[in-house]
Amino acid sequence: MGWSTSELARLTGTTVNTIRHYHKLDLLAEPERMSNGYKQYGAAHLLRLLQIRRMRDLGIPLTDIDSVASDHEQQQLALKQLDRDLGERIAELEKARTEIAEMVTYGAPIDTASGFIDIAARMSAADRSLMSLYSNLYDESAMAEMKSIMSDSTPYDQEVDELPDDADEATRVRLAEQIVPSMKSNLEAKPWMLAPTHRMHGDAKMGQAAIIGSITELYNPAQIDVIQRAFLQVFPTLDIPDEDRARFIAFITEMARDEGVEIDGSSEIPDGT
Repeated sequence: MGWSTSELARLTGTTVNTIRHYHKLDLLAEPERMSNGYKQYGAAHLLRLLQIRRMRDLGIPLTDIDSVASDHEQQQLALKQLDRDLGERIAELEKARTEIAEMVTYGAPIDTASGFIDIAARMSAADRSLMSLYSNLYDESAMAEMKSIMSDSTPYDQEVDELPDDADEATRVRLAEQIVPSMKSNLEAKPWMLAPTHRMHGDAKMGQAAIIGSITELYNPAQIDVIQRAFLQVFPTLDIPDEDRARFIAFITEMARDEGVEIDGSSEIPDGT
């Protein structure tokens, strides 16, 4: 009893191209050819192909099939590793499914970062994008603190979010003064944010460059100007540990050095004195 390539493919629920691929990888021996030149597969080929299919269905890579096919110890090791891999994958899928359900419930945009779904409706598109970047740079504890800031927004924050690029001087001065209290409260509660690379994982300089580039892309000059004005008012009054103040000054000095800017004395850095 023998079968052609197409018959063997139908019999095992695979394809002719897959069988040919297994031949190229030496996973399945080439059959003898009949007098008419056509291949004829036997029971040994059928059973081997079913064995390969079973291992592939379980997730064993093609490159590992030969080493585990007839070695029980290797099979057990491979199965244990597959179980670990599948457990991790299942956890990832369950997390994704939970977040998808939350997005549907809260009507959150699909690009909302994990952990911010329930407050996405109160965040601007720019803030959502920035938090998406931050979630790739900081751990969960840092992002939880970021969320507390985003959750505690004021009407003035919304006004800054909607500030046009051509906002006049009086509006910028007023808004800067109005966001000072919340900025001061947040920085005193989370002084590490003064030198954010302190909590980053990975390449801190690349991360900081990504943040700066993204901020200039997401916020217009008027919005950035208001935030800078508020910070210049806040920093000298912050009630924070000396080490956090020193860390900020070192951070700013290093940033300026990287940009080729010389900082002379305290005129360029907000001072607490």
